[in-house]
Amino acid sequence: MFSSVLKRFFRNEAGNYAITFALTVFPILGAISMAVDYSNLARQRTAVQNGLDAAALAAAKEYSNGMTGSALTAYATEFFESNLPPYMDPDKVTVAVSIKDENIIDSNGQPATVKTVKLDADLRYDSFIAGIVGHDRFDIGIASQVALGNITVEIALVVDNSGSMSSKNKISTARTTAKQLVDTIFAAASNSNKPNPVSFSLVPFASMVNVGPENANASWMDTRGWSPIHHENLNWKTYVTSNPTQFNGAGFQERISNVWQWKSRFDLYDKMNIDWTGCVEMRPWPHNTLDTVANTGVASPEEIAVNQNSSAADRGALFVPLFAPDEPDRTYAYKWGSSTRHSNDWYSYGNDYAYDWTRPKASNPSQSEQVYYDTNYTSYNNGGFNYSSGVIQSHQNGRQDWLWRYQYANNNSGSSRGPNYGCTIKPLTPLTTNQSGIKSAIDQMTANGMTNIQQGVSWGWRTLTPKEPFTGGREASDETNRKYMIVLTDGENTYTSSYTPNQTYFGPWGYGKHDRIEEGLTNADLAGTPYVGVNLNTYEKKMNGHTAQTCNNAKADGITVFTIAFDISDGSSAKQLLEACAGSGILNGKPIMTSGQFYYDVSANDLQTAMAAIASQISTMRIMK
Repeated sequence: MFSSVLKRFFRNEAGNYAITFALTVFPILGAISMAVDYSNLARQRTAVQNGLDAAALAAAKEYSNGMTGSALTAYATEFFESNLPPYMDPDKVTVAVSIKDENIIDSNGQPATVKTVKLDADLRYDSFIAGIVGHDRFDIGIASQVALGNITVEIALVVDNSGSMSSKNKISTARTTAKQLVDTIFAAASNSNKPNPVSFSLVPFASMVNVGPENANASWMDTRGWSPIHHENLNWKTYVTSNPTQFNGAGFQERISNVWQWKSRFDLYDKMNIDWTGCVEMRPWPHNTLDTVANTGVASPEEIAVNQNSSAADRGALFVPLFAPDEPDRTYAYKWGSSTRHSNDWYSYGNDYAYDWTRPKASNPSQSEQVYYDTNYTSYNNGGFNYSSGVIQSHQNGRQDWLWRYQYANNNSGSSRGPNYGCTIKPLTPLTTNQSGIKSAIDQMTANGMTNIQQGVSWGWRTLTPKEPFTGGREASDETNRKYMIVLTDGENTYTSSYTPNQTYFGPWGYGKHDRIEEGLTNADLAGTPYVGVNLNTYEKKMNGHTAQTCNNAKADGITVFTIAFDISDGSSAKQLLEACAGSGILNGKPIMTSGQFYYDVSANDLQTAMAAIASQISTMRIMK
């Protein structure tokens, strides 16, 4: 109708109106049509560009997984059309897919070639009224190009190997799905132009983490007994020797052949002819939540702090080898007049592996002598519970610190007892580019022991950094590299209480009586975690607080953390902890990942789906143009 009226108006020759209108109508209509069409065209072009970018990223992932040719084009087109808004007609857009090599300048300023997936779209736009002036259609070219292999990735697999993982075949499911994730990410990197684009580490954890017995003499291990926690449960005054000895503030020394030598837990392993199997205890706070490192390669304990870049690098940053003390026999001896009597204490200890009642002679260590508890090292008391002070007392517990028991060669330690008590898992695997090697390590995981999620998280973090203990990671400032940690667990943190003077069974924090776990739990320390203002009145809650701190520190160091609550019941505190731990790493003050789901609450049947979703996010490509 509008067009017929307009034509009649053009044919009207009355007066000068026709002449005047003829001179002005085309500029006026042209301006109106251009304004209307520009607005609509810009709207449609933006919609096509957004859909094309999404389709290009999706197509790049599928190409990395082996999809090519017409199948790739069909997949990209379908993905693109599904992302168009309702006001767009997909029949007016055609999509073409091509694989191209592009010349770029890399992060080092050097020329390089990168393989790309490019999507070209032709948008046919039909104008509204511009056809009146001869412009009834516009053909617009729009493109999106995604670079393959323009980043490198380092991934720490942190997998719960505690005893509960043996139920419902969970450890087997974890092994299978972890290997599938490894294969997926290596496949996605197959088109990379970078050397070693993918690296994996594996950190099995239970109550402890095994750093490998081959690291016994590493510079970051406390081989000289300098850590403030090294001599817990070790009374060096009971060490039997005819050589001079001394305490110098940092530790204990024995003079052998006129040379002062530091004595450590490793010496006690040697005395018992038992090998340290590779587990380490939790460091004192704040080092248990940090990636600090100190080493014993300097001249003195006092020089550790000044020889490190970090002001927090002191003797507490050394890693102390696990040494579960011989817990006392239930039977004790005491003097009754001129005779010796024996009785049984109230408390029974599980890790009793050495003899309490004979010790080697200082003058002739091949000979032994009988000792009595009450006359040698402390006064006998009746033990029991002191109701006024609330302290459990026992004449047994002091024997736990006697060192000469480890010097006496005979001991009855077995597979479930001894100084390695609690070291139940396989050694971790540092970052490696060997796909078959990391899968082989995954296959060797077994389920045994308690749960300490923080040990897994902290050592997963340490495998991803370029500094000791493990130096395979790239620098955090490398913007072409991404660091990820995938943490899988099926249960809560565990630190088991016991009705003995030790207060707990021996674990990664030593014994509860030493109160190491109590440090670092103020509201200021817990800032940024869900545990601020919470009454942390159980060991589990305290471990959760420390774990959340560690996760936050790792994320601040550029590590994106994915967490998997694997077959965990509703209401478990582990779910809150894992959700708090998960999140994007921070690089140059900004989150690396601005979107995406980081927390997975999965059943045994859904673990494969969760792993695949994580692999997809890690494999995300970057839009070039």
